[in-house]
Amino acid sequence: MRLLVIFSLTLTLMFSVFKASASNMIVAHELPQEHPVSASLDWFAAEVKKRAGMDVKMYPGGELGNETALLKMVQQGDVAITKVGASLLTNYSDDYKVLALPYLFKDRAQYDKVLQGSIGTKILESTKSVGFVGLAFLDAGSRSFYTDKPIKTPADLKGLKIRVQNSSLPMDMMNALGAIPVPIAYSELYSALQIGLVNGAENNIPSFFSSKHYEVKKHYSYDRHTMVPDVLVVSTSAWNRFTDQERQVLTQVAAETVKVQEQNWKNYVDQAIGKLKQAGVTFTDSDIPAFQKAVQPVYDKFKKENPGLIGLLNEIQQQ
Repeated sequence: MRLLVIFSLTLTLMFSVFKASASNMIVAHELPQEHPVSASLDWFAAEVKKRAGMDVKMYPGGELGNETALLKMVQQGDVAITKVGASLLTNYSDDYKVLALPYLFKDRAQYDKVLQGSIGTKILESTKSVGFVGLAFLDAGSRSFYTDKPIKTPADLKGLKIRVQNSSLPMDMMNALGAIPVPIAYSELYSALQIGLVNGAENNIPSFFSSKHYEVKKHYSYDRHTMVPDVLVVSTSAWNRFTDQERQVLTQVAAETVKVQEQNWKNYVDQAIGKLKQAGVTFTDSDIPAFQKAVQPVYDKFKKENPGLIGLLNEIQQQ
């Protein structure tokens, strides 16, 4: 207990000293250093330091906490910048809920047009009143299913217990596809897959690989049901401490980090797929139109429960 108190006091002192000057900032995230997003954030920090002369302190790998804890630190101004999944931000702005809908984007071109355009800017700025704003959307790939068998059509999911995040939209999607949604903490998923508590899960290739879930589930099926991005966010109190020149540098470097992340993600995925195939993983292309048709009830329910978001949804789909 004494060590915990000392550690807490040390962190508090560190944060208070580091917050005193406008020319420094803390960047923290929970991803391991080998993850492509971690590499992109390292590039971001190095470029900000070089171009703006700011003293940047990096805390990767969850050293300061998970995404939820880091976002609270950002709201308090103790951490200047962090990376969070857009799904977490649905707790702070309804606009982010739309991004979690299955098959929201018809292709990658529409995804880029929406997120890098005026619609994306509006969503990024929608959390300003709660202590942070988004600087940029970062590529997080698409999510697909991994189980003990190929999933070519929704019929192949019927009756399967599939792990989902503890959120209504993923559960609604599983129900529409005929699967049984089972909310389980990500940290507990490997053992849940191993002992058969669930029959499968869904995620992007980097997470499937880095989590070693491929050791127990050997079929990865490309249905690509969602493309939920990561978000680079900055504390509004930290932002207000920065000079105009520092804010300009941060904005420019964040925009460039989008492209850096795209390349880092692609490189990692390419390497991971090669290693997954060597480990005996089979990849299957799913019948995407069949999945798109099956999830229509999810949209019907979403519109009924979120009438205030129909305008934003229509705007995105018209791009």
